Amino acid sequence: MTEEAIIRKLVADGDGTGDDRRILHLFHVTNKIVILLDQIEFSFRKQQQIAQAMNCERENYEKLYEEIGNLLNKNQEKMEEVKKQLAEAKQVKKNQQEYDNIAKMIKEKPSRAETTKKLKILQDELEEAYSKQKILEQKLIEKRESISTLAALLDELDETNKEQVEDVLMAEVEEGPVAPPPTNNKPNTNGEKVRNELEM
Repeated sequence: MTEEAIIRKLVADGDGTGDDRRILHLFHVTNKIVILLDQIEFSFRKQQQIAQAMNCERENYEKLYEEIGNLLNKNQEKMEEVKKQLAEAKQVKKNQQEYDNIAKMIKEKPSRAETTKKLKILQDELEEAYSKQKILEQKLIEKRESISTLAALLDELDETNKEQVEDVLMAEVEEGPVAPPPTNNKPNTNGEKVRNELEM
């Protein structure tokens, strides 16, 4: 018996208490069970979809977490590399400054050729001064020898003059008294005077 036939029979029967009424009650119960089963199935499918979505979302979060971890590791490595490059750049800059300072000092100092030239000039001047000193010393020696010779000649001349003066005095004594010659603090001979001047 189809569902439409059952419904027509129930309508014709009215509120009867026969089998048809029990069938109608069973039909209502069955419909409720079917509806409930549909709701349960819908809820189950919904929960299943939610679970799948949550699993998918969890997998996405895990992938995202892994990607973030990898990105953090890469950034950490990059930071370490940047720190290393920065330290190297600072060292290079420091070395460059030291090099510039040394180059500036070298530039301010005379070149090797200029220094050698100046040393040669000073050496030539020193040799010239030494030669002049030798010449002056030789001239001084010659002058001293000449003065010594002159002093000896003056001594001989003084001795000769002294003998002549003594002869004259002796002759005058024999003829009569003569006043004594004046005394002074001058050297006795011209030779001694020359020697004293030479020693001074």
